[in-house]
Amino acid sequence: MSSLNVRTIQRVEKGDNVGVETLKSLAAVFEISIDELKRVIESEKQPKAQRKVDKEDNDAELANILEKVKSIRYFYAFTAFLAANFLLFMLPNYNGGENLGPLIAVFVSFSAMIIGYAVYVFQPFGKEWEKHKVSQLLKKQRDIDSK
Repeated sequence: MSSLNVRTIQRVEKGDNVGVETLKSLAAVFEISIDELKRVIESEKQPKAQRKVDKEDNDAELANILEKVKSIRYFYAFTAFLAANFLLFMLPNYNGGENLGPLIAVFVSFSAMIIGYAVYVFQPFGKEWEKHKVSQLLKKQRDIDSK
């Protein structure tokens, strides 16, 4: 499909240096950019042990992402459960204000549980926040040093 010589394709597969026209032809066949093709070729040049480590890193990252999604799903289910409990079992016991104190106490405790679980699940001050703050402080420091 690329109209390239079989020997040229074998050189590409071995990781030998090839011309830009060869890369353009192959990229067109695979419907990817030349840069993407170069990345694939470079990754194939890596020793198998390094590729295995990269795959393990990707697998570990995927497992972390799946765990995060699962915890978010549980958070939403927990929040819905508490809201349903409050609406179905607590609110009907309002009795014209007679049980207002206990209702407020239950509402505040349910809200505290939801907020606590949200902080645990969404980690507003987790690793991403730390990275962002560090980069901000480093940028500030560089700006001060450059003046």
